[in-house]
Amino acid sequence: MAINKEDIQKLLQDIDNLFELIIKDSNLKNWLKDKLMGPAVDEIKKFIEESRPPKLYLVGRSGHGKSSLINALANQKIAEIGEVKPTTRISKEYIFSFEEFFSKWIIIDSRGIFETTPPDKDLPTDVCEEIRKDIVERYKPDVILHIISAPEIRNLSNDLKFFSKIMDNVKKEIGANIPTIVVLNKVDTLGNPREWPPENYPQKMKLIREAIEYIANDVLKVKIIPIFKDVAKGCVITDEKYYFAIIPVCALWEEQWNVEILAEYIGEKLPNSAKLQFYQTQRRKALLMKISSSIIKRFATIAGIIGISPIPISDILILTPLQILMINIIIGLSCRKISEGALEEFIRASGITLTAGLGLRFLAQQLVKLIPGAGPVISGAIAASGTYGIGKSAEAYFFSGEIKKPEEFKEEWKDVTS
Repeated sequence: MAINKEDIQKLLQDIDNLFELIIKDSNLKNWLKDKLMGPAVDEIKKFIEESRPPKLYLVGRSGHGKSSLINALANQKIAEIGEVKPTTRISKEYIFSFEEFFSKWIIIDSRGIFETTPPDKDLPTDVCEEIRKDIVERYKPDVILHIISAPEIRNLSNDLKFFSKIMDNVKKEIGANIPTIVVLNKVDTLGNPREWPPENYPQKMKLIREAIEYIANDVLKVKIIPIFKDVAKGCVITDEKYYFAIIPVCALWEEQWNVEILAEYIGEKLPNSAKLQFYQTQRRKALLMKISSSIIKRFATIAGIIGISPIPISDILILTPLQILMINIIIGLSCRKISEGALEEFIRASGITLTAGLGLRFLAQQLVKLIPGAGPVISGAIAASGTYGIGKSAEAYFFSGEIKKPEEFKEEWKDVTS
């Protein structure tokens, strides 16, 4: 399962009903709606209702593994491998629907834009204009992937140079850089293909490293810093002038390597509205947890607003609608179905005895028992750290099957806010 708009609309209505049941004082209710629940609900509405498909534009010659790369990124076989060599330079838009995950991807394959031009020749003016129109007028992609077969890099340096010039003109026209990544595909074929995965073969890692450094130093003439400790796992281009990063991958279905690093980097460069459908489709736990952690921090910050309430708040139960909303979003991000049953499961796993089927208000009353540090008057610090702890506890349970108490995250919250 995954997050969908219908489930969220029902959840928001249930949370609103719970809020009305719990809060009796009309002045306090109005203040909390304005300062606490309003911002939280708006956050989720914006996150879900403004969600749209990511739009990726592919550049590269035939045979360099564009279809394999899309399959690897999606974590499922959605594109046919070995398409017939294109006879036209017209780009083609593909809309991939992932109904199980309530998501879509829009992929634009530039197809034959390089095919009529030998690698050692300049791109014709009309080809450059077609690419410019694709990027600026027709498709307006979120991220551009320039896919190059690793063994061909020395033959294709002109492709990189001329695409850089095109992107320079695009930047002048729209006033911004579009994140563009050199995807160095088929790195398994550098040297001995049997030496795989490369972490087990220093010589293979050396060849990958040299290929990346050649593109950066000799072709693009840019400065780079490694994404991790080793450039062989990919690098970021420091000035982000035309290309933003060079990331090596093997997209073969049975031999995939470094694809999650590429997916994570693409996700970082996507606008917020396109992140959910990009991440949800892939079912990659680490990527979905990035969204989950971001929501937990935001909800914890919102909970801390209680500290400035003009009315002393003594019943910590008022926090539970906010926290139940947060937990349910975490449930959905973990690819579980959003339901009272899943919420019951989490509370029960946390060591609280429950009678099933007594409704959301009863669950809210039990959830209070998990909030550490509650006193006669709720402080903003307790509200924030308690909400953060419950969120991280739910995240650990639904993503990893681990049972952790909210108080275990007290120090982590201090680090987050320091």
